[in-house]
This record gives sequence, C-alpha cells and structure tokens, in this order.
Amino acid sequence: MTNAPDGRGPFDHAAWDERSMREPPSVLDAARYSDPVQHRAEITEIFHRSWLPVVPLADLAEPRQYVVWEQLGQSVVIARGDDGRLSAWHNVCQHRGARLVRESGRCHSGTFRCPWHGFAYDITGCVTNVPLRDSFDPAELDGLRTPVVAVRELWGFAWICLTAPAQTLEEYLGPLLPDLGWYGLDAFETRYRAQWRMQVNWKTVVDAFNETWHVPFTHKDTLSGIVLWRDAHLRDLSPHSMMTIPLKRREGAPPPTDPDPRASMIGHFLAFPNTIFSCFPTHLQMWSVWPLGPRESVMRAWGIVGPTPSGMADDEWAARNERDWEHFVEVARQDAEVLDDAGRVYDSLGFRRNMFNVAEGRLTAFHRTIDEIISKSLPAAGR
Repeated sequence: MTNAPDGRGPFDHAAWDERSMREPPSVLDAARYSDPVQHRAEITEIFHRSWLPVVPLADLAEPRQYVVWEQLGQSVVIARGDDGRLSAWHNVCQHRGARLVRESGRCHSGTFRCPWHGFAYDITGCVTNVPLRDSFDPAELDGLRTPVVAVRELWGFAWICLTAPAQTLEEYLGPLLPDLGWYGLDAFETRYRAQWRMQVNWKTVVDAFNETWHVPFTHKDTLSGIVLWRDAHLRDLSPHSMMTIPLKRREGAPPPTDPDPRASMIGHFLAFPNTIFSCFPTHLQMWSVWPLGPRESVMRAWGIVGPTPSGMADDEWAARNERDWEHFVEVARQDAEVLDDAGRVYDSLGFRRNMFNVAEGRLTAFHRTIDEIISKSLPAAGR
C-alpha cells in the first residue's frame, strides 16, 4: 500500500484490482425496458426499498425549511426542525387523504394545516390540532401522525428510504462508502441544477452512463478529446459499481504523483439504482434518473463544487466552475437526444434484445442485480 500525499490515507492496489469487473458478454431481452409488469416490480421492490439521495442539503439549511419531494407516485415532505434535525413524512392528511403541502418553502409558524378540513401538523408530521375533535373516535386520534419516511444526511444530500429500511444507509452503501467518501463531499456546495425529460425507460438512461465507448460517437466534439475512454477501469461494488476514466494530459504535462487513480481521473460511481456521481477531486456532477412510467423518465442533475483549490483565486475558480457546468449540460443534452430517440423504437420489430460486450460489464451487472431483486415478485414465464 502507498500513502497518498494529501493525507487521505493509503491506497491499496491489491484491493482495488480484486474488485475489478470481469463480466463476459451478455444479452438482455428488449421487453425488460417496456414491460409494465416489470416496471411495477422495479418501483415496489427496488425504488421503494432503496436509499435514494433526493434533495441537496442547501435547500434545507435553516430550521423550518422544507422540501416537497414528488417522484415514484409518492409525495414526501422533508423538513429541518428547530433542533436542526431532519424529518421526512408522507405528505398525506390522515383524515381524508388530502395532500397537505403543495410547494417547498419555509414554515414560519411551525404548523402545516390541511387545506381541506383544517387538521394541523407540526414540522415532524405529528397531528397537533383536530377540528371537531369530540366527533371522532378518540382511539383513532391517539398519537396520530403521517407515516414516517427514513431520512439521513450524507455527502451534501438528504437520503430517504420510502419503506422501513432493511439496512442503515451505511450498510446499504457498503463498499461505495469509502470509495466515494474519499472525495470529502460533505465540504462541497451544490451550485447548479438542470433537468431533462425523455420518452425512454429509466434503465436505458442508466445504461448510457455506465459505459464509455459511446464517447467518440455521441460526444465526438465535447468529450472524445478529453477522456481516454478506451482505458476505463471497471469495478464491482455490488449492488453499486464504479469506473475510473483517465483524462488526456496536455503535451509536456508531468505525470500524476498520487498513486490513487481517483486523484487524477474521473471517478464515475453508480449508487444503485439510479444515481450517478461523476467526480473530479475538486468538483463533480451528480444526477438521478427517475421513472415516470415504463417509457418515460426524468433526469435531475446538480453541479457540486469543492472549496477553491490552493493557489487559485476565488473568481478564477468560479469562472472555471461555470465553464465546467456549461460543458456538462451540453454533454448531457447530447445523451438525452440519443436516449429519447432510443425510447421511440421500443416497439420496433427490429428491437429484440440488447447485446452487452466486455466493456459494458457494468450494464450486465446492473441488470443482473435488478433481476435478482425482483425475480421473486414476477412470474417465472418468460424470464
């Protein structure tokens, strides 16, 4: 093991190589991307049970700030209490099922009131006042609150699990925790945001970002001159995965001195099932892909920036971040255009299966993980 010069600790080459991905070529039936039964199973068995990063903590910086998060057919309020703690709860009045809160903001009074019949809730989702209380069954009102959603803070984001989690967030992230935690993301700041909506299944979108060899074709003018896409190193962090992508060095530039590949390459992580962290040592882009239906997805992206590097002025660092974000947005637009087109030929008689090669090993592992999770909830026929 070699000590990294920045104090991040030793880099273990043997452990790094041990988790290298060695997947053979594979084939996946085209129906896995558009079948509504498969889609429902993915929502209930994967998305409802996984830890998901959903909201930048910058949106929850002050007491009584709250965010209404709505994806996957769910509406959840995530709020910062006066004690500084986060709470999360299903945004549904327990009287007659009304949506309690419509928009994100700040609850100055500390009370949310149902717009239908006036039930009052505190910042944690507990009922504090019931109109016509004497007309209800007292047993039904005892301890009444909206159902709790598990919530944690990590790497500048609020993470939630929609059903009672079987694992803590740390257990769920497993080997991803030290690998991605190496970047010190808790000290970074979320500065930029963008969104793309596409007529394509969420898994097609994740597939697109888990390999590099589309770069010289989709991104001929934006990325192919920057990254050494042929030299991507794939790693298995099941159910998650990652790859390191070397950057082209300017002619005459000295080789990197840090033996850890994350110090001089793009560290590209999939936090299963739907979030990508594309990391440089000083900044990153992060995006999550949310299914809107079997054939429709939305991708929400954030530009996240670390402290100004030593020897660089703040305004120079800000200008560089602006350029990096504009570049990312153009790259993502190119991906979204190709992906949207892919979704439009799902029903083509010419689309029977996907073929994954060795360079697409992360895709093979990703779909195998999905199959392992949902196989018990689906009929065996056709799988």
